Amino acid sequence: MSNLPAISKLLQDNPDLLTTEGLSALLHDCICLKYAQHHRFTYPSLLADNSIYLELAQMGSSNVEDEALIRRVMASSKIWTADGCESQEEAADFLVLFRKIRDNIHQLQQNLGISGISQRNIAQRDRLFSYPAAEDQLILLECDRTTLQNAVPEIIKYFLEIVQMSPAYNLFWVDESENKIPFTVTAVENAATSAVIADIYSESYHWELTGANSWHGKHAYKVDPDEIHLCLHLDWDDNKFIYIDAHHPDSSRWPWLIEN
Repeated sequence: MSNLPAISKLLQDNPDLLTTEGLSALLHDCICLKYAQHHRFTYPSLLADNSIYLELAQMGSSNVEDEALIRRVMASSKIWTADGCESQEEAADFLVLFRKIRDNIHQLQQNLGISGISQRNIAQRDRLFSYPAAEDQLILLECDRTTLQNAVPEIIKYFLEIVQMSPAYNLFWVDESENKIPFTVTAVENAATSAVIADIYSESYHWELTGANSWHGKHAYKVDPDEIHLCLHLDWDDNKFIYIDAHHPDSSRWPWLIEN
């Protein structure tokens, strides 16, 4: 790491930097510099010493345009602050710089063989489950793809178990126009045979009437969520998906659907 001073400096205080979670958090911190007041930083020291991000941007090959960009960023007093950029040019510089940092980190990740997936722990309807999930900020290695695809059957099994618990949820396929079409357990199982990645998440709300036919929802925790979502990725380029929703059978969860 002697040829990567920025990484070496971070490693001194962060021995877990060169891990899936470490690199993902580094990139997440970087993009969230613009929203510092809403983000809990994994590496808060970089708020005070953001020169490391500039070094990370220069890890790979550079050209005249890159060098000019770095000079502009170094001369700017606002581009790295949560207050926002002073101009559209500064905003564009920030995004270009982040992409350079991201690309360099991805190259480092690939060179060191650092996985792009981590274990996700969830609890739906009080049933615990752990499964491999792709980190949004990292790339997938070839071995990661095998791991994710092999995990699909167990994820489908878990999803169907929790939605069939009493009270059983209603299943829907969500089409491209976001219409919800009734679905069956067998249809879910058939759809999953083409999936390379499967992911589960849930949503629940407390709804308040704010006007005529106007409702405001606040996120809420419920042991039996309002909706449990299954997302099936049908290719590795994230171009094709199947979305399956499971809705709680109690219609009062969606008060605007109840006729007065």
